[in-house]
Amino acid sequence: MIIGIDVGGTHADGVLLDNGVVKRKKKVAVEARPLEDTLIALLDTLLPDERSRLKKIQLSTTLCTNALLTGDLARVGMFIEAGPGMNPSFLQCGDYVHYLNGSIDHRGIEQKAPDLSQLNEIMEEWHAEGVDSVGIVTKFSHRNSRHEKIVGEKALDIFSHISLGHQLSGLPNFPRRVYTTWLNSSLKKVFSQFKKGIETGLKKHDISCPIFLLKADGGTMPFAAAGVSPCQTIHSGPSASVMGCLALHDNGADDIILLDIGGTTTDIALFSEGIPLLEPYGVTIGGRPTLIRALYTRSVPIGGDSTISRHADGYTIGPRKAGTAMGFGGSTPTPTDAMITLGYMEDGDATAARRGMQMLDDSCSAEETAEKILKVFCERIHDTVTTMVDTLFSRPVFTVADLLEREKLEPNKLMVIGGPALALKEMLGQTFSLPCTVPDDFEVANAIGAARARQTVQLSLYCDTELNRLSIPELSIEEAPGRNFGLDDARTRLIEAVEDIASKQAINAPYTIDIVEKFESSIVRGFNSTGKILSLKAQLRPGLVEE
Repeated sequence: MIIGIDVGGTHADGVLLDNGVVKRKKKVAVEARPLEDTLIALLDTLLPDERSRLKKIQLSTTLCTNALLTGDLARVGMFIEAGPGMNPSFLQCGDYVHYLNGSIDHRGIEQKAPDLSQLNEIMEEWHAEGVDSVGIVTKFSHRNSRHEKIVGEKALDIFSHISLGHQLSGLPNFPRRVYTTWLNSSLKKVFSQFKKGIETGLKKHDISCPIFLLKADGGTMPFAAAGVSPCQTIHSGPSASVMGCLALHDNGADDIILLDIGGTTTDIALFSEGIPLLEPYGVTIGGRPTLIRALYTRSVPIGGDSTISRHADGYTIGPRKAGTAMGFGGSTPTPTDAMITLGYMEDGDATAARRGMQMLDDSCSAEETAEKILKVFCERIHDTVTTMVDTLFSRPVFTVADLLEREKLEPNKLMVIGGPALALKEMLGQTFSLPCTVPDDFEVANAIGAARARQTVQLSLYCDTELNRLSIPELSIEEAPGRNFGLDDARTRLIEAVEDIASKQAINAPYTIDIVEKFESSIVRGFNSTGKILSLKAQLRPGLVEE
């Protein structure tokens, strides 16, 4: 048995699966209550009678995404070593930045040791001003992480939360690594509070089974590991939508538009021939490009509880949310009230919902106003999807397994999940001119997706045989492989490292290991080859746990 829980901005959903079949499900409001109380309310319903049959609990959460949207981020101090030839001012992340004056070159050779004389003074000054999280990034740290480790060791005695750039990604993009490290550091405090709440809730139910958290790429990671790199949980909610779609529906070879309509946002994902698309190099968050690998999704800041404002040209929905719908005791009209007014939803107070429509426009019937509002709602989503599809092939496009070699995506099916899915099915189908599907258990699809997601791992390997140096940056591994080390040897070593993590984290076979990138180049001096540069990236492919 597996429990899946999705903590959203409005509701937390939970399911108990027995060999992939939903045995119990529960939805609770998350507003105005501590996280541990929300979790306890879910577990009161979901826990199986035979506690020994519970294999694991898997969570997805919008916590980190919401922290970014609301600006609830910790103060972060950044130590950045850019080396020569670059003005690093464009990498400024907040008010607490110190540029180290050491350097490591593109092959991982130290050119200048960092000047540490002022470090203690700077760290103490930052800490006195309330900074308790720091990020440390040096250029080419994915090829030699020594300088990051030196500064990190000095920071251990002063700061509670430390992020080292090379441990977050082994990909070669310095600006992206800086932004990823800053983001990770800014989220550590809020994630630490989330972790404490979860652990308190589990302790009250005397639960000791393994806990996993859904990542942005659709795979899961151990809860403890998420505390080290909480940035990986950005877009966890949209990823749960995608995995829920895979779990609930046989996608076949269709090009599918997936809509997950929540109370606060609507998440959108695209499938090519039944396979979800991926941002393999990294998503852009808050205007900053990162190295966070994620499923290709977009969020529209409109949902069932979004505020509605009337103006001369019509209605605007969102992006703010002012509480629950009037049909459920709120004071502000929402799209949910429009659905209740038109009879699309059976729950809620129809009289209060109609009053909300009359508040917006008393010159026409409540039904006419509700119809106009839902039309704006659906058209807003349609416009976002159209932009996604039109811009999709402006750069290389990937699925979770490989490069997508098609030249065009032609959606032929619409799948809708989330609380309002059934209510909006007909209108969305008309707006998109596509057949619209709402699967069973649509209202808890994200929780099912979180429960069924498989654990994933991604590692990078870089080797310079002339220097006799090999590194797997995410694991801080550095070795001397020998000068005859070749591409096949590198592949074997990287797969071995992935399998070692799989063993330590008790990831059960069958799983698929993909080599998603590989590069080989000879080093030539004079007319002779003196070594090779080898670069590879491997992953445990995201997917669903077998029933």
